[in-house]
Amino acid sequence: MNTITLNIYRFNKETVSPSILQPFTLSYNNEETLLDLLMRILYEFDSTLAFDKNCRIGLCGSCRLKVNGKVMSACSENVAKLATEFGNELEITPYNCTKVVRDLIVEPQFENCSEIKVKK
Repeated sequence: MNTITLNIYRFNKETVSPSILQPFTLSYNNEETLLDLLMRILYEFDSTLAFDKNCRIGLCGSCRLKVNGKVMSACSENVAKLATEFGNELEITPYNCTKVVRDLIVEPQFENCSEIKVKK
């Protein structure tokens, strides 16, 4: 098994603490996605880690974040591929740093709300 360090952005707008990058070093297999590792961190290391997930098949965009500055969906990014591209240390940050609610969760954006029609 290989190992990788995820330096994850941590922030909570409810507290006065500044944001930090918290490192988590994990082993991974070649089939795991970034979302798989985030879930392992949540359940095995830190139950306060906050991130969004929904469809787990790369359609909804709820797990969107930045890896070393590049926007991607955590559920569809293979960790082995990321390690090959960026090395064994990744910086995981919210995709929109101006609207962070907590850790990797950002306020929802509804760019084209005027185009949404509600059926009556």
